[in-house]
Amino acid sequence: KQWYQRRVAITAGGLQKESLSLREEILTLRKESFQMQKEMYDLIKSQRDQTTNSSGAKEVLTDLVQEVKELKSLVSDNQETSLQQCEVQLPQVQLNLVKLLKVVDVMRSEVRLISQQKLAWQNSTNGEWQPDFVVDGVYTLSRGYNSDNPFQHTANNLQNNVVMVDLGATFKIHTVKLWNRLDARRDQHIGVDVFAGETLIGTITDQRHLLNFPVQDTVYASKVYLRNRNTGYMMFIELQVFGTGPYADDEMLSG
Repeated sequence: KQWYQRRVAITAGGLQKESLSLREEILTLRKESFQMQKEMYDLIKSQRDQTTNSSGAKEVLTDLVQEVKELKSLVSDNQETSLQQCEVQLPQVQLNLVKLLKVVDVMRSEVRLISQQKLAWQNSTNGEWQPDFVVDGVYTLSRGYNSDNPFQHTANNLQNNVVMVDLGATFKIHTVKLWNRLDARRDQHIGVDVFAGETLIGTITDQRHLLNFPVQDTVYASKVYLRNRNTGYMMFIELQVFGTGPYADDEMLSG
């Protein structure tokens, strides 16, 4: 009988140790899960300054950041009670995250100017007329090309001169607008092709001051190009790209 009781006690003790060990592993996994959540929310917080001026987004993001702070303070504590508190609080944090993502989706769906102050490049530069002038946001009726209304200017009078604007991410392109120079040299721009990525969306055929190229099909691009198929310079006051996004690769595949 005593031997049987000792065997039972030993077996029970072993099971209890295994149970405690398993419980510790579960708690460790739960803490790692919360740590991953915390890192994700920290990333969202770090992007706060990159959101638009939408009051709805700021309000939701402010609530989310506050809840993340509270969640971080709980995760830093290794006690099981803190983990239980995290489980109670996490659904609200996740709910606010979903709200924020919905607001971001609404903002992304708005057709807006996406090219201003982006990186610009041209294959050659005449004097001080840098490619940056084509995305500086200045496009007036002034002819002060050396002062208050500058344009970009390629240097060589060769075929296939190129001007490019890097949008910084992939967008769905809606419209491209070109603000032509105001004097008589606009004839050199006839024959300039406008590309969104590898898609040709239009060609300049006249000498209007403002040239509009609406995109007829679904076109995603991260860069917009101007290519002069003829021999000549390119001298545009402004290049404006309007679109929605940015979008990830899987979003483009799903339409």
